[in-house]
Amino acid sequence: MELLTNDNMAQGDELPMEPQLPELSLREFRNSNRMPSLLKKIHLPKKKPILETLKNFWQENKRHDFLIRIGDHDFPCDRLVLMVYVDLVRQELDNCELRLPENLVRPETFEMLYDWMSNQTPLVKRPGIVHLLLAADYLKIEKLTSHIWYCLDQDSGFGEDQAIQVALDALPFKDLNRLHCLMLHRVHYYFLVFASSVEFLDLPVKSLIFLLSSNEIRVNSEAEVFYAAIRWLNHKWSTRQIHAMEVMEKVRICRMPGELLQSFELQVDDIRVDRIIQLPELKPFIEKGSFDQVAMQFDDGTKMYNQIYEIFDVTVAQPRRFICHDLAPYHKPEPNSPDQVFRYVDFLGYLGILQTLPLDSLKLLEKPL
Repeated sequence: MELLTNDNMAQGDELPMEPQLPELSLREFRNSNRMPSLLKKIHLPKKKPILETLKNFWQENKRHDFLIRIGDHDFPCDRLVLMVYVDLVRQELDNCELRLPENLVRPETFEMLYDWMSNQTPLVKRPGIVHLLLAADYLKIEKLTSHIWYCLDQDSGFGEDQAIQVALDALPFKDLNRLHCLMLHRVHYYFLVFASSVEFLDLPVKSLIFLLSSNEIRVNSEAEVFYAAIRWLNHKWSTRQIHAMEVMEKVRICRMPGELLQSFELQVDDIRVDRIIQLPELKPFIEKGSFDQVAMQFDDGTKMYNQIYEIFDVTVAQPRRFICHDLAPYHKPEPNSPDQVFRYVDFLGYLGILQTLPLDSLKLLEKPL
């Protein structure tokens, strides 16, 4: 076979040239329907939701990149956690630290606060719940505020003994006055136990008036409310005597035992009581209560008697919710029996008995008929 060389190529026939093709794009093939369209949607594998991805990223890359300063205490924190809840952090994105007022956010309170931010099921101890609420209000963390109020709700098992303590914890803070009053209103069966305590004696006058105004406190006799007021006034008589009238106005005199009211017309030989019932402004108040009581005893339920009430300005006070404690030395089966006369010293003796009993003793009593 003859080899094809450069020499004989030049002498022999030359290779035919390729035919010239038009410059045609693949797009033209698709436009003429000879190639399937590439515009159909392609289903990629399903990916995780963005929130879950962000959560995983945050958990894998946790780092303390923000500093909270409270007094002499520093708390390294995760900026992202703080930004979720604290508006002050969101407003200052260029800052890497924030100083909080110690009177509104205590160091130990911030630890509970940050634990609530970071954990899904945080635990809050009762002794710190008032300061936690104060901090949540200051930082405007509405979700935490609502959680705390839920815990303070009566239906969640927040009892009277705890309510009293929360009321006392909230007392120093003006912004928590609503909480203070709400907790005092929860005092029912614990009123007499509370009256036996030092904390009762230290109540400010406004708190005492609010407590004595309640229809829910449980007593053996309205006279116990009267003597509780006597006890509070005598604790600091020199500074509290100016409050005698406004405090005693919350005692429902017309619901006290009749014979006891009659005994107040004269001195009872106890200076702690005499110096109060003999006050010029208080004597007419007690006399009117005694008159109202007599008028109520003869009430026959007719419309004419209602007119008598209007003419003589008779005040019909709602009776308290009564208990019947047989350990009270002045115990009577019928609350406020007319002959249920007992002295201030008898009342103090009963408070001494209550100090030795379990806190829920009065709550466990059978209800009077």
